[in-house]
Amino acid sequence: MTVAEVLRQSGLSEEAIAALDAKAMSAFSGILTTADQAKAEALQKEKAASELAVKAEADRKAQEIATEAAKAAQDAAELSNRTVKEFWDNTYNPGVAAWEKERNELAKKASDALAETAYYKAQREGYLGTLGIKPEDAPVFTPPANTAPPPDPNKTPGTPTFVDPKVVISRVGDGMNTINDIMYKHQVLYGRPLPIPPSQLIAQADALKLSPMEYATRTYKFAEKEQEQRAAEAKKHDDEIAAAAVAAKEPEWKKKMDDQSAEFAAKERQRAEQAGSNPDTKLPPGSAKFTDLKRAVAAGERPDPTRMSQAERHQLTLNNIHKAVEEREAVVA
Repeated sequence: MTVAEVLRQSGLSEEAIAALDAKAMSAFSGILTTADQAKAEALQKEKAASELAVKAEADRKAQEIATEAAKAAQDAAELSNRTVKEFWDNTYNPGVAAWEKERNELAKKASDALAETAYYKAQREGYLGTLGIKPEDAPVFTPPANTAPPPDPNKTPGTPTFVDPKVVISRVGDGMNTINDIMYKHQVLYGRPLPIPPSQLIAQADALKLSPMEYATRTYKFAEKEQEQRAAEAKKHDDEIAAAAVAAKEPEWKKKMDDQSAEFAAKERQRAEQAGSNPDTKLPPGSAKFTDLKRAVAAGERPDPTRMSQAERHQLTLNNIHKAVEEREAVVA
């Protein structure tokens, strides 16, 4: 802006501006130049200050973002630690306790199933024996073979899958249950613990590409030992039945022996009366014995001599002689 323009703006007329001499105009021009320079310097300082303020604000925001990121990282770490702790406290430890309880229940069910199987097998063999059928010839039920489930039609082949942590926990639990079942079965069948550590058994099974249960069954002959125990239990059951049958018939046999002894004593007494030398007890000569014999045959006290063979008569005579000798010896004693 020129000096004339400044004067016009200040309200001076053209005549007053023209009346000012050159010296005054030069002084005014110097003042205006100095003012313009001061204004320019002020604007430059204001711009620098504004840039500094903008940089400071940017630095503040960057610091604020870094602080928020650090806090977010800390919160994520705390959340992760809390999640892991909650997993161990609320999932893993209760799961292990539940597995142990389920293992004990399965072990008891397995023991009960073995006992029940042995019992029903012994009963079946006993029933088949009464019918004259060999157990190996009797028909048995064969369950159908398990088939693999069909592939999922909604799943694209080759699509990567991620194992669910619950599935991993379930598989670990199944492995622990299998090892416990092997140890339990060995203890039940042989009456002593497994001779090698479970880790060694798993390693040997993996080397042969077998499952731990299949390897243990082959190595320690679980099936043969179970068959041996079932056979022993069946024999014990048969022996108990035979002993019970003998005990049930014992009173009947004793009664028969007592009846035969009483019969023989009566006959011996009658013979003594008939053939003795005591006139008070001796029967009259020629007394008929056919009536007593007929009565005894009709009552079933002695066999009919008319229907006996010579060998049977001979044996009956020997038995009567032995019985008479024994009774006399008992009387003398």
